[in-house]
Amino acid sequence: MNEKTIDLNLSTILDGAVQEKFEEEMEAVLKNIHDINTDPSKARKVVIEFKISSDSRRETLSVEVNSKHTTVGKEPVSATLLTGEDSKGVHAKELKSGAKDQTYFDESGQVLDDAGEPVEKETNVTPINKKALYK
Repeated sequence: MNEKTIDLNLSTILDGAVQEKFEEEMEAVLKNIHDINTDPSKARKVVIEFKISSDSRRETLSVEVNSKHTTVGKEPVSATLLTGEDSKGVHAKELKSGAKDQTYFDESGQVLDDAGEPVEKETNVTPINKKALYK
């Protein structure tokens, strides 16, 4: 069996600085994975780079360690806006219903207009006489 000739441990080299850099980069990657606004299936990276230089006699080495991470950008979000202009100026609101001038029901059953504002009940509606319909 070959005897181990390189006695370097990544957890202890540079007084643990390499391990510390790895943990910092890994934490950033993990936070990005758990961000609900990112795609969890896309790959991220943690890179630990060692830059090694030798003296002219090849007896001592200088080691510089850099770390970086690559995360996934946030997923884009979009909306449709309703806009118009009147004597008061330009107006804009987010379209909530899916189509201009369309009403919809929210989770509680309240009727809302296309911009998500409550719709007032109409008072000039004539009730239907059920007896007249079935004669």
